Order: sequence, then structure tokens, then C-alpha cells
Amino acid sequence: GERKRPSSGWESLTPAELDVARLVCEGLGNKEVAAQLFVSPRTVQAHLSHIYTKLGVSTRVQLANAARTRTATVD
Repeated sequence: GERKRPSSGWESLTPAELDVARLVCEGLGNKEVAAQLFVSPRTVQAHLSHIYTKLGVSTRVQLANAARTRTATVD
């Protein structure tokens, strides 16, 4: 079927990617995120790779900054 999700930006993230982004922004490492979500650390890394591509960032710090900017504009 046709994708209903945009290809970039926060709206493009899947529910699993949003969960990973939220936990990473809380300061958790990949192993801790994996334990919380009951997935492997490699799965977390794959989600992070997709998140970085979709949001146009390349580090956890940039992801956290993007999340802060996003919540500041939503509030």
C-alpha cells in the first residue's frame, strides 16, 4: 500500500523509532534502551540510524537538541 507517513521530519518516525528517540533523549545508552524496549542493541542502533537520516542529524546530542526544539515549539 501507499505510505501515509512523510519521508522526513518527526512525523516520519515510526512508533518504535519515537520510543528509541525518547529514551536516547533521556540519556540512556543503546543497551539500556534495548533492555527497556525488549529488543537487541543492534535493533536500537538500526532505529537510531533511521532516526538520524529522517531528522537530518548525526549524533545523539543533535537528536536531543532537535527534540528540545520540537517540544519548545509544541508547548
